[in-house]
Amino acid sequence: MKKVFGGLLLAALPYLACAQQRPAPAGYWQQEVNYSIDVTLDDKQHELRGTEELQYTNNSPEQLTFIWFHLWPNAYKDNTTAFAKQQLRNGSRKFEFAKAAQRGYIDQLDFKVNGQSAQLAYDPQNPDMAKLILPQPLAPGAKATISTPFHVKIPDSFSRFGHVSQSYQITQWYPKPAVYDRKGWHQMPYLDQGEFYSEFGSFDVRVTLPANYTVGATGVLQNPDEQQRLDKLAEATALKKTAADFGKDLTFPASSSETKTLRYVQDRVHDFAWFADKRFNVLKSGVTLPSGRPVTSWVLFTNSDAEKWVKGLQDLNDALTYYSQWVGEYPYSAATAVDGALSAGSGMEYPMVTVTMPSAIVHEVGHNWFYGILGSNERDHAWLDEGVNSYVEARIAERNDPQAGQFSSLLKSPKIATKLGVEGLPAAALNQVPYQAQASRGLDQPVEGLRADTYGKLNYGIIVYMKTAAVLKYLAGYLGQEKFDQAMHAYYNQWQFRHPYPEDMQAVFEASTGQQLDWFFKDMLQNTYRYDAALSDMQLTDTQVKVLVRNDSPAPFAVPVSTVDAQGKVLETQWTSLIGTDDEQDEAQLNFRREGVAAVVVDAEYLTPQLNRRDDRMRVTGSLRRFEPISLKPLASIERWDRSTLNWFPVVGANTSDKFMLGAAVYNNPLVPKNLNFLLMPMYSFNRNEINGIANVNLSVLPNSTVRQIVTELTLQRFERYFKVEPSITLKLPFSAYNGPQHTFRLANTAVRLQDQGNETMSIQTGEYLVEGGNALQKWSAHVEFNQLTSAISQETNSTNALLLRASAAYQRYYAPKKRVSVRLFGGRFLDSSPDFVMGLSGSPDYRRQTAFLDRQQISHTFTAQLHQTDDRDGAFKAFLPVYSQKWLSTLNLQADLPVTRLAVFADLGATDEQFLLAGQTKSQRLFYDAGLVVPVIPDIFQLYVPVAGSQFKNGLPSSRQDFTDRIRFVLHLEQANPFRQLNKLLAQ
Repeated sequence: MKKVFGGLLLAALPYLACAQQRPAPAGYWQQEVNYSIDVTLDDKQHELRGTEELQYTNNSPEQLTFIWFHLWPNAYKDNTTAFAKQQLRNGSRKFEFAKAAQRGYIDQLDFKVNGQSAQLAYDPQNPDMAKLILPQPLAPGAKATISTPFHVKIPDSFSRFGHVSQSYQITQWYPKPAVYDRKGWHQMPYLDQGEFYSEFGSFDVRVTLPANYTVGATGVLQNPDEQQRLDKLAEATALKKTAADFGKDLTFPASSSETKTLRYVQDRVHDFAWFADKRFNVLKSGVTLPSGRPVTSWVLFTNSDAEKWVKGLQDLNDALTYYSQWVGEYPYSAATAVDGALSAGSGMEYPMVTVTMPSAIVHEVGHNWFYGILGSNERDHAWLDEGVNSYVEARIAERNDPQAGQFSSLLKSPKIATKLGVEGLPAAALNQVPYQAQASRGLDQPVEGLRADTYGKLNYGIIVYMKTAAVLKYLAGYLGQEKFDQAMHAYYNQWQFRHPYPEDMQAVFEASTGQQLDWFFKDMLQNTYRYDAALSDMQLTDTQVKVLVRNDSPAPFAVPVSTVDAQGKVLETQWTSLIGTDDEQDEAQLNFRREGVAAVVVDAEYLTPQLNRRDDRMRVTGSLRRFEPISLKPLASIERWDRSTLNWFPVVGANTSDKFMLGAAVYNNPLVPKNLNFLLMPMYSFNRNEINGIANVNLSVLPNSTVRQIVTELTLQRFERYFKVEPSITLKLPFSAYNGPQHTFRLANTAVRLQDQGNETMSIQTGEYLVEGGNALQKWSAHVEFNQLTSAISQETNSTNALLLRASAAYQRYYAPKKRVSVRLFGGRFLDSSPDFVMGLSGSPDYRRQTAFLDRQQISHTFTAQLHQTDDRDGAFKAFLPVYSQKWLSTLNLQADLPVTRLAVFADLGATDEQFLLAGQTKSQRLFYDAGLVVPVIPDIFQLYVPVAGSQFKNGLPSSRQDFTDRIRFVLHLEQANPFRQLNKLLAQ
């Protein structure tokens, strides 16, 4: 041990010389863990065998009787782990159906503490966490030497740890103590969404593997011969300039029969990872930091995307340079970026080494600061790592290109940018769109206050990464970049190699800037307030423009206001003080120079997290808010303060009554819906020489609790000589859209006038409730609908009325990664019946005109509604039986995908006590059945139903080929193809 830790001290001297860490805050303490690990890779069995000895120092004021250990390879053990459950929650079935040989685990553990055997007590819910029961309590200030052998089965590619053939990503691989800090123990199961928290210490790691592997790892390589080998590989790679020079060969060479043992040492890191591949190209470079200290940079990559990796070496150098300049100097001697074959998203960071795509090198290398050096609790406060890092990453991207950002590819094409109406916008305007899309639908979540695993799948990126980066850019604008950078440096110097929490970052920023920042760190980061500021008044003098800025938000915030000239160029920018607090007015006055000013604009550079920017401008000349020309843009656009925009898209349609129809949909902002939204979709029928189409207007309200969204809506619809008017109100809850069943309540009043049937009018009042839940493995739903139905030919005739109650429950489960079985149970009953209203065994009469039937009026023999097309409602029999109930109806619908083929099978069972017409004869029958095949032309949208048996056939089977082919039906769920609906569904993941 003396030799090991002596070597560590020598390796750490260059780092210790450059460190300028400030003394810890009074009362602060943290534990220390120093590791010595020997490990051997078996690349035939994909296994690790090793021994670990660690020295644990108890710097806490309390006596310890146990230490929590993370045994994270066990996360890949079976389908009961937290990782396995999260995979299903986030939409992946890959691990659920993995074979035993593809999974991973850690075993053969035999812990000893100071030479005495120690018991390992596994957490009953999480096999990747265990308490090490200490034979004797560990007193404050005391040290314990803990050792164990271990064996690890390396899993296939499911997350960060694993292998693809003989490409290895060895991360979270050894027994590791959980953090014990001033807030207690932080034991946590391994998760894919949700990262880590570990104790700082030193590592001395010896890796034995076949000699022809190239390795990138945490720490300083101690083997001179291997260092020479890497240098030679780098010299050879540097001679290659084009993709042709590298070639496309990605095959694995045979492993060498000889082995080598590589030794890596490093002080003051909290994790150790290594990556091994026999195919790696190597490039080497370096930077000189402001202190004059050199840092070596390495990239290791395969022939795939080789040219991007060559450029990536400069990105790595840029990250080292600018993070050191804007945050604090990089303390280690080298940084490595590795081309990874596994499922780590765009990349995953570890101290001094990262596995990444070439496009994400800056972000992943930047994690050496936020995660590596500032070792915050990523599971509980993910933004301190991912979000702050994303802010600095974006700043590097924008240093030479103010339009660089999440959607920079759009802006780099002037033609596309102009078509979409985003030309001239700064990157900040585009980077806020994902957050605004979520917030405008009531789907946003706070930056701070949630564990990483409680964010929606998309929100983890949108909120934790993008929104945090955006609001930090806003804070830098408010404080001034110089003061912000001073505060960031102070935070880095105070908390490097320690465990900061959000309150620690706030305290440093407040001390550095001299400002109280609760309004930012608490109000803005810990809530989902919808901020909105506007100009409320303007006064002009010969030399000045005086404006009042109003805060219409539920929380205080500071607002940048600018004057612009006639071309929209910013002349002068001032920030208000905080407005909107209890002690201050909701308005602030700002005075600007008059010369050259054409208008005054709130947030001209798109820094504030606002959803509404259309009231952000007042003109100095002419009327204050004169009408602006409206710009029409295809598909979608971004709301801007300098123009009004509508979106449009061509549409086509057809049915047997209207024939071919051509039109256009015109709508406002589908990406970020406003409180008031509309859609106009006129379609010209060439056959009838008339206008059909849809018009919709809705008012969306986003409450602050309980209900997520309330939508009041009016829909007008005209096709096939009917006219529909439907006002409705919809409530969506709970307030959080994630981690629980979703409930929808809807009330609607539908009026349908049938022009070809003597202007018969149907009026349907509907109350319905839908609840949905499940994950990638299984989904379930329940739907209850109550209808009051009224029909009248004219005002002079008597109307008929009926009351109908319907309920259905559905369940589907996957039995293979892409194969599922579905069960649906339906029951309906007329509480008050009328001969004008029925339920259908083989689909509903669609009184509310919810389905796009190709031949609703029964003109065609090919597409006839119900006979050949169904809506899968009511009884939902796939075969057509002319059974209609005015009393009660119940069905069981079964469907299962077949192995190997894309086809599925179905079977339906139904019961009613109605008479029905079959083959010209009236029959009384209570029970019905059918069975056949499903051809999923476009799964869940367009499917063919091919009945092969059932009550629709005279003797249960087809009597002829025509009897068989004439009964083929189809379902067309065009509503599932609605891009607005698909966008809403995507964002709610």
